[in-house]
Amino acid sequence: MGRVGFVTGPGTEAAWTFVVGRGFIAAMPVGTPSGVILTLAALVTEPHVEAEELVALLPLGGEHAVENFAVIVQRAPTDEDGIPVSVIVRGEVAVDVYSVGGSRRFSAGGIRPWLLADFRAVIGFTVGSTGRPVASARARDSGRPFGLGSVFANTLSWSLAEHGQSESTPADAALTYGAFADDATIVRAGAPGATGSAADEDTVLGPVGTDTLIPGGRAAPGHVVRGPSAGEGVRAAEPRFALRLPDGEQIPLDLPCRLGRRPRQTRIAAATPARLIEVASPTSAVSGTHVEIRQEGGSVVVTDLGSTNGTVVAPPRGRRQRLRSGQSLTVLPGTTVHIGDGNIIEILPAPGMMPGQ
Repeated sequence: MGRVGFVTGPGTEAAWTFVVGRGFIAAMPVGTPSGVILTLAALVTEPHVEAEELVALLPLGGEHAVENFAVIVQRAPTDEDGIPVSVIVRGEVAVDVYSVGGSRRFSAGGIRPWLLADFRAVIGFTVGSTGRPVASARARDSGRPFGLGSVFANTLSWSLAEHGQSESTPADAALTYGAFADDATIVRAGAPGATGSAADEDTVLGPVGTDTLIPGGRAAPGHVVRGPSAGEGVRAAEPRFALRLPDGEQIPLDLPCRLGRRPRQTRIAAATPARLIEVASPTSAVSGTHVEIRQEGGSVVVTDLGSTNGTVVAPPRGRRQRLRSGQSLTVLPGTTVHIGDGNIIEILPAPGMMPGQ
């Protein structure tokens, strides 16, 4: 079990809007456009959301850019003493991350557009502005308890109960282990008015677009194809095209294909479920669900699914094009689709089909 608590100092105005979900916590400055807050709040009951998916919902440029934010997302539990989390930060926000061995302050340090780190065996963290003192371990269990939803505050903390939660914590603030918040309580009301050894860390990645493998980065699994296939009661089209994956395997486009580190189906059930293809991405340059490639009659359509680092389409003749988030492009056989970490997918005619058939 665990606990979320928030604090706003006496006589001060809240600096941050925190959105607390079952599988994530996000922090943005007070005054962030309400549409952004509502979009994140709509995901609070989801058991798992990828960090990159959340960042893709934040405007990072233009008049309404969110210049300062933190996103903390739970990863798959392990047998270690704590839970693994991914943290993305930008601007003047700091996350104090605690493990059994001590704590570490994590902030972007001016790196743009954002900085990501993975931590394992996390027993608590505190989120707030960079100028505040590092919170003591006891501070993780302080503040007014909170459930799901959004709240205005200066700092917000999460901790595992088994590592020192106060016995006075109200029962309705208890959190299920392996999730940041319990969906039994939804709160959307505003809130009126010291450092140890480094925590375990797997990866720290620099600016978006880097192709460098960071020592200690995530292992690179081979690609895995999951999801429906023809013959499983799924209505599949006759394949006119196919994909050639980085290892040379060819996949027919009889079904839409969604590719990424951990691809997922659409939230709204589709008439034809997609085939999910996991690809290796040691530096996490590839988003969880990065791109969709589907056959539309006699054409192939490539759609960026709100990826963090973008999708580059290179036609057999002509200029390469970087797709905007959510943009679709009709392509020809011979086109290659670049999604990061050396993952290049080639569009081919289906075996036995001649170009133009």
